[in-house]
Amino acid sequence: MKIELSDVLKKIGVIVEISDDEMIATLKKTLFSSWDNVDIHEFLNILESDLRKNGIIVSVDKSALISVYTQNKKEAVIARGIPYKSGRDGYLEFIININKPRILYTETSSEEDIFKMASIPFARKGDVIGKLHKPIKGENGISVRGRIIHAPPVRDVEVKILSDSIVFKEDEDKIVAIADIRPVVHKKDENDKVVYLFNSIPMLIYEGSITKNSRPVTFDGDVIINGNVEKGNQIIASGNVQIFGSVYESVVQGGQNIIIHGGIVDSQLHAGFLPGNIFDKIELHAVNLIVEKLSAIFVHIKELPTVMNNSRHLSEKIKLIETLKEELKTSSREISMIRSSNVLQNLLEHLKSLVKTLNNILDYDIIGLIKHLNSLKEIYEKILFISRILAEEHENKGRILAKWVHDSKIYAMKDVIITSEAGCYNTKISTNGSVSINGKVKMSTIEFDKNIFVKEAGSHGVGSYVLLKGSKNSIVKILYGYEGVELYFDKIGYKLKNGEKIKLYLDKDEKVVEDII
Repeated sequence: MKIELSDVLKKIGVIVEISDDEMIATLKKTLFSSWDNVDIHEFLNILESDLRKNGIIVSVDKSALISVYTQNKKEAVIARGIPYKSGRDGYLEFIININKPRILYTETSSEEDIFKMASIPFARKGDVIGKLHKPIKGENGISVRGRIIHAPPVRDVEVKILSDSIVFKEDEDKIVAIADIRPVVHKKDENDKVVYLFNSIPMLIYEGSITKNSRPVTFDGDVIINGNVEKGNQIIASGNVQIFGSVYESVVQGGQNIIIHGGIVDSQLHAGFLPGNIFDKIELHAVNLIVEKLSAIFVHIKELPTVMNNSRHLSEKIKLIETLKEELKTSSREISMIRSSNVLQNLLEHLKSLVKTLNNILDYDIIGLIKHLNSLKEIYEKILFISRILAEEHENKGRILAKWVHDSKIYAMKDVIITSEAGCYNTKISTNGSVSINGKVKMSTIEFDKNIFVKEAGSHGVGSYVLLKGSKNSIVKILYGYEGVELYFDKIGYKLKNGEKIKLYLDKDEKVVEDII
């Protein structure tokens, strides 16, 4: 974009252009420029005057102006704006791992990756879970014409603690565990900030092995054992169980998942349908229905000031409040009937707190209602957080992961994964999910509802019997199978012949199809 210059400069044959963003002004000579009899001082005075008239006032470079005259340059940048400096969004730096433990059905993943993903994250008492880094604002820039160039806005970061086992030390901007816990973190994006909500699951950690015939371990939360479970023991946990050694002649029951870094010998494992586990007690479906009701009530509460201001008759206002109160009483009764446990007791308390707060607020007048809407919103966010935790924890339960299993009984609601060549010997596995055994299967019965992957099924001679029992929709993959392996798709039987890379399933006519993987 050219600027308007005085007649003297036009006669000399120079032009000044400003970039579209007004950050650069450039002086250029034309092909017909004539500098004869031009006094340098007169040239500078006229040019500087013209620049000011056109609003070019920032960072004018006199040396560049002179260089065009003295060095016979064709063009030179004579003014530069000051660019803005970007700031930095606030963020939360996690000092410990907070990823949810996951056991995923796989046919190809490495053993190391599978166990790494399944490991339970935890914080010991006094551990720093995360550190809050507040946003740093940017610096505004300015164009050559003095126009402010605003730096992009930065997003704030906020921490909300919903657990009695976690504290936020504001003077240090640190989130700290005050008990042994598994942190549960949810990230919520808002327009101007990111909100992190923290809750926790209680954690029981054994520093070594559980010796023979010890007292039964019963715990409402997650359990980590940094060693073996020796003969004659019983482990019952409402959450996850992670054992870094092997299990010998014992019973392990986990309300969620069971992770064994070693083997399972002559033991019984139950994952996911533990009688009286945390999610049976809390009754996920009932809680979700209550959350839905409270969500609807909250919408009414937000609209209440407007509705009541627009209502002409006192009777209409009274009727509206009484209706909401009745809904709250119903929800309050339902909440009180939910059987709770220590794991999510504090979350259930938020449900009760919301009902109590809403009941109190409904006794206020219009001004009181408006005044307390923000506190209502904060409690309501906690309720939604409860719902998300319940749904995620419920979905992530019922899987078993181990390196090998011999002479045992395995029951799981979802997938069972055996990762090593030692595989599965003389064992019964029963699951509603899928099974993956990256090793040998001998003298075993495996019942599954979905799919199964086996590296080697059966063997030559004695000890080769293997029974695989799936559903009509199951898919069976065997990298190498021996004659003697018996397979059922529901009631439809099939006897395997020696072969490599076999894929079996039922076609639409319910006939067994044998393909090559």
